[in-house]
Amino acid sequence: MDILTVDMETYYDRYFSLSKMQTDAYVLDRQFEVIGVCVAVNNNPPEWFSGTFEETQRWLNKFEWRTSAVRCHNTMFDGFILTQKFGIRPFLWMDTLAQARMMHPWLPSHSLANMAKFYNLPDKGTAVLDAIGKRREDFTPEALSEYAEYCKHDTELCRSIGQEMDKFTPTLEARLIDMTVRMFTEPKFIGQKDKMQELYQAEVQRKEQLLNSAFVDRETIMSNDKFAEALEMFGVSAPRKISKTTGKETYAFAKTDKEFTDLLEHDNPQVQALVAARLGVKTTIAETRALRFVEMTQRGPLPVFLNFWGAKTTGRYSGGNMVNWQNLPARGPSAGLRDALLAPPGHVVLAGDSSNIELRVVMALAGQDDVLDKLRAGVDLYCDFASKLFGRTITKADKAERFLGKTAMLGLQYGAGAERFVEMVRIAARADPSVTPIDLNRAYAVVDLYRQVHGRVVELWKHCNDVILPDIANGCSLIPVDDNGWFITQREGFGRPGEPGVMYHDLQWDGKEWTYQMGKNRVRIFGPKVVENLAQHAAMKVVMWQTARINERYPIKLSVHDEAVTVVHKDELADAEAYMSECLSMAPKWCRHILPVACETGHGESYGAAK
Repeated sequence: MDILTVDMETYYDRYFSLSKMQTDAYVLDRQFEVIGVCVAVNNNPPEWFSGTFEETQRWLNKFEWRTSAVRCHNTMFDGFILTQKFGIRPFLWMDTLAQARMMHPWLPSHSLANMAKFYNLPDKGTAVLDAIGKRREDFTPEALSEYAEYCKHDTELCRSIGQEMDKFTPTLEARLIDMTVRMFTEPKFIGQKDKMQELYQAEVQRKEQLLNSAFVDRETIMSNDKFAEALEMFGVSAPRKISKTTGKETYAFAKTDKEFTDLLEHDNPQVQALVAARLGVKTTIAETRALRFVEMTQRGPLPVFLNFWGAKTTGRYSGGNMVNWQNLPARGPSAGLRDALLAPPGHVVLAGDSSNIELRVVMALAGQDDVLDKLRAGVDLYCDFASKLFGRTITKADKAERFLGKTAMLGLQYGAGAERFVEMVRIAARADPSVTPIDLNRAYAVVDLYRQVHGRVVELWKHCNDVILPDIANGCSLIPVDDNGWFITQREGFGRPGEPGVMYHDLQWDGKEWTYQMGKNRVRIFGPKVVENLAQHAAMKVVMWQTARINERYPIKLSVHDEAVTVVHKDELADAEAYMSECLSMAPKWCRHILPVACETGHGESYGAAK
């Protein structure tokens, strides 16, 4: 199969650029213009072409796209142009940006320029800086020739970088990159315009009411201590961090402090209002999200943009393109978005999730065989643990008790202590009146019981802290990380043998704690956190294997953590749902006989109805 390496040069200016706009908005805008394009077939020299749209279309048509793979750096961009503007859909999409995030997650930037430096290739050129504000007709012959050489050089860099990473890219991951690109370049969801607009207007009104209801004065907003007190009044502990300037603990109240900005989506609207006022924003995240969907709906089918290996430590997807498809709320004022994501006429949305996959994976990794046996027997683990907590049989009808069991089973598997567990239950109680907050003594009892009952999980925490982290720091001697030996220490971290995995780059012990480099920051790591990274990575590997199987027959249009979503014709529904259930009920060969998996599927005219 031929590999065509492609690079597009397009018009941009100070305000009209990818840094200011969503990718699809930029490409579909009337100002958009392709100035030139380079295509390199296999190892042949790159070919450059610049002409009108019609001329460019004719030139591109000479290549055998349908039987070739197409490689770009940030294929979401070039691929969207090729599909939406020129109707080109190759046999396989490749993306060196996605590969770079997977192979070298610790790098601060995975830009083409930075990857060229990493691989000791010639520097990326700068001619693009001189192209700002220039239409194709504005280029002199000399300037256009210079731009052509710049584009050819980028194409050669992309090819060289890709060829280096291809050696270490497993077949499954290559298929997943292709699937990820097609979610964006071949969109299927239709936005219900009226519903989207109603949601946006409702959110605007709600925001105004929230800001008006923030019963604080300017002095409270501006004072760290008084603002922290205001948060405490609503039961929220003020986020803290270590100041890079002083090295001392301080309040984390900046726009760059994720724990603080996450409070913009807090369950309590008064907390949202307080944080919005502090940050000086005139909009909430929910309002911005609703507006994005309104705008996307007006442009046509909704392209789903996900960053492959976006969660750099675990390899899970992350949101991108100014919309986080991984975080569409199922509750709250934005929950209606799911109902406004429709299948085209004659089609239905089909969704399935790998039930409790992370919990199941933790028990399998730890060798907690008694719990695995219960899973195989169909026992409800939440009711089972709650029964131990309350000293009587708990069923699904005992909602409050079962919920406490669920919170414990999901919240304590990564080493959370009693104080943290109190906070988990308190947060849940705000959203669900049937949940009763617990005191610290009760939390200690719950935590102690969890650790007594799940001794193998506790042993895995200790093993990762006392054995695995030192082994990684000492160079990785290929020792088993989990009870089954599914994952081994390798490549500054651990993973399936010979495959990309979790990486703790430059792992160091300073006498008090372990830290590793991720981007520009050092990240603290310890035993239970290693288990969390391990479990999330392993669960991702299982679900993505299942999802790739579904995608072979029914193209995936959205992936959300443990969930796969496709859009099928109504005549295919029965077969498609049966096939999806079959795929989600099977584990990969490497864990098939130990890890019990289960699934739930649903369908409807909208994503919301399918769930």
